[in-house]
Amino acid sequence: MERKDDKFNEKGLHSSVSFYHNEPIDRDRWLRDVFPEWGTYLNKQIENTKVPEDKVALWWTGAAGFVIKTAQATILLDNYAGPSLYSEYDYCAVCRVAGAQYIDWLRLNPQVIDIFAIRQLDACLCTHHHNDHCDVYTVNAIKANTDCKFYGPQNTVLKMSQLGVPEDRRVLVKPGESLKFKDIEVLVLENYDPSAFNSGHTGREPESMAECCVSYLFKTKGGNILHVGDAHFSDIFKAIGDQYEIDVALVPFGNNNRGVSDKPSVFDAVRIAEDLKAKVVIPMHFDNWANSQGDPKQFYNYVKENLKDTKPVIMQWGGKFEYPTDTDIGFYKYPQIGDERMGGMDWKKSWKYGEKRNWKL
Repeated sequence: MERKDDKFNEKGLHSSVSFYHNEPIDRDRWLRDVFPEWGTYLNKQIENTKVPEDKVALWWTGAAGFVIKTAQATILLDNYAGPSLYSEYDYCAVCRVAGAQYIDWLRLNPQVIDIFAIRQLDACLCTHHHNDHCDVYTVNAIKANTDCKFYGPQNTVLKMSQLGVPEDRRVLVKPGESLKFKDIEVLVLENYDPSAFNSGHTGREPESMAECCVSYLFKTKGGNILHVGDAHFSDIFKAIGDQYEIDVALVPFGNNNRGVSDKPSVFDAVRIAEDLKAKVVIPMHFDNWANSQGDPKQFYNYVKENLKDTKPVIMQWGGKFEYPTDTDIGFYKYPQIGDERMGGMDWKKSWKYGEKRNWKL
């Protein structure tokens, strides 16, 4: 929805001044002003960031969603811009696996990126067809406002077709293939996700795991980043770790009740990182669903205690990680008041000591 009366500054932040001019506040106005919670701030930051030739940057949009950027290319991966989900047995994959009549998926993480403000992408990749990885809102926004193509395994491409993505913008990928986007090479690798092994409303039952889910290895001049989607633990990750150099592994984890195998436990997730021989591991997907929320500090401590050659990094929503610069940060911290990234701080210009400015509410 167009916000024709909104006031955004050069960083994409909304000005609240307009709230105080007797404008009607109704539900429509509330939704337009408040969501996405970060406005276009992150869009502007990504657009304006110049990544050095020997570095690679990523931004976490929550759940399994990332923007990966190099000196030349920008790729969007598994972004979820949808709401909470109330699922019935006939289409809930985890319900099918666990034998549950229904599962309510309550979204926890904010919308940190405005998908309708994205204007330039080199590719939009999905690891599999589930709603929180191949998202109807993200796909339609990117389809309308960019000319990039959409990539995924068999079931995902079939779903993209149902979402209205034209045939010439849908690209089927299979393990063993290689894609090239300017200075990024993407290797399509095996994955193991039993929850994704279903038709997914495509009307076509899969014959192999490769038709349902894949992993992506992003090979860049700054380092190699592996995204494993919703993977469960499998010995295939040792094979991948032995064949490829993994600098940064993006690995899901979360909590599960007895009888449920949705997210890898913290132990299985760390074992995946160990098998991959990753230099850095960043956990994901523990953050967005109330029913499987995990503790990232537990993940951090378990890696520190058990993997001497792997460094854990715990991100925050919308945070930027640059490799190899940020290898040792441990826990990402948002810019604080007084930091240069937040305009700095000068007591001589403060209200008490400096020029008496007429602050308007």
